Amino acid sequence: MTIPALEALFARQESLAPQSRAHTYTYLFCDLKTDVLLAELPLSGVQYGTVLNGIGVMRAHVPYADETLPLGPDAATVPGRTAVYVDRDGVIVWAGILWTRTPNGSGWDIACAEFLSYYEHRYIKTTLSTEPDQITDTDHVPDGQMLYANQKHMVWSLFNYCHAQPYGNPGISTALLATAAEGPNRLMTYRGYERPEVYRAVYELSQAEDGFDFGVEVGWTASTNNNPPTRYKRHRMWYPRRGRTAAESGLVFAHGGPASSIVSYDWPEAGTQLATETSGIGEGEGEATIVRTAQATDMLESGWLLLEAVSKFEGVYDATRLQSLTNADLAARSQATTQPRFVVEADADPPFGSYSVGDEGLFVIDPSTRMPSGKEQVLRIIAIDAAPATGAERVALTCAAV
Repeated sequence: MTIPALEALFARQESLAPQSRAHTYTYLFCDLKTDVLLAELPLSGVQYGTVLNGIGVMRAHVPYADETLPLGPDAATVPGRTAVYVDRDGVIVWAGILWTRTPNGSGWDIACAEFLSYYEHRYIKTTLSTEPDQITDTDHVPDGQMLYANQKHMVWSLFNYCHAQPYGNPGISTALLATAAEGPNRLMTYRGYERPEVYRAVYELSQAEDGFDFGVEVGWTASTNNNPPTRYKRHRMWYPRRGRTAAESGLVFAHGGPASSIVSYDWPEAGTQLATETSGIGEGEGEATIVRTAQATDMLESGWLLLEAVSKFEGVYDATRLQSLTNADLAARSQATTQPRFVVEADADPPFGSYSVGDEGLFVIDPSTRMPSGKEQVLRIIAIDAAPATGAERVALTCAAV
């Protein structure tokens, strides 16, 4: 959810929370390359969010004040080389890279994005492929050009291709990607002369049929042998998906009744992006262009009309991969687009911290004048946005149909 949308959603809260407790927030500014702590700065106007398979953002104001100036706020907020960690009650709830700062009054307005944003600034400059006839050096990356075929190990290949280059390692561990293979093998070729973006390459892999979820986990290590905990950041891949089912999580968010945790909600439904047939267009010229089609026959046979959509997949030369992407596109489009948004109490049951993006939960709306019949549906959390507050904290959840 964008920051203006988050602000608007919080502004439409329908009631004040009866439950609240004080939370301690600490904001750590570190050198991006070495992770050495530069400063612990007080911030105001903080808003931060996490997105499933995406890149959440954080915005805040760094004030020039008597308590701040001795800490060196200018040196600790250099765009492009500063990592920022948000610690809530001893738990790192957000981390990423400071990308911009803008003078505002007496201080800086800063904008940050999660660590995956680093790979929006990295590109494949040498042709990498799973097919030996496409490359000259068949040693596996980062030493050569050969991609590991399994999708999990291919992600390892792409991130380590970045890290192996001089000055190209942001200190994010890839060790968890080097464990047992998960999911299908893929035939992939990334042509260096096209300069594919690394984050986009991984994201498109994740969105293929039988794909995966991915992200960068951050946190504190456990304290051992009287040594203080240290921060970690590591790449993760979840197959077939991140998060728990509703049955596993037991999460119930309710609006109305004694166990109410939902402060306000928007539950729109739209069919403008609905499709019962999708066409995927790959690379090629004229009649030689690769095209694949997928159709939701079950929907068509149950009474839906033919509703078509077309997607262009740049850099896709392989027909099998194109079919997989087209199938996944159909799966995403073949239901009415619905992304309900809820503002929930951070300290109500279930409390903030007991759920994450990818989790499913049961959302219950009791009958009211706004929704006379009420509503009850299992939804998947795809984005979480939060804003520290001196009083009752609230969290905005963006969800999608399961």
